[in-house]
Amino acid sequence: MALAFLASRPGAFCSVREIVDDLKLPKRLLAEVLKDMSRATLVDATRGPGGGYRLAMDAKTLPLSRVVEVLEGPVSIADCGDGCSLQPSCLIQTGLTQVTASIRKVLDNMTVAELLEQTDTPAAKAILSV
Repeated sequence: MALAFLASRPGAFCSVREIVDDLKLPKRLLAEVLKDMSRATLVDATRGPGGGYRLAMDAKTLPLSRVVEVLEGPVSIADCGDGCSLQPSCLIQTGLTQVTASIRKVLDNMTVAELLEQTDTPAAKAILSV
């Protein structure tokens, strides 16, 4: 939601307070999410008067996979890595790997802007018209 808000104001820095007031999100959670996104260079951050956060790229080029990875870590249904003690006898590892790959492909091929195309709100319409 914060990325959509920022995308609807291309180039403008928006304060956490402004985003919280508009979207009714918990301030502490939003601040932490925006810090994570800033460290991952999804948003630009600046301090001081007129500062805040802005989207670092066009919402039409920002894949959902990147957002999910920043917030949740690598896309994975199960941890089927070398550390799994059940790996030698696992009957579903191949299937889980295929499901993970399918989910990853969907997230790689969908952008923040495309996610909003099905949303009939003023903010979504503003983003899509940019």
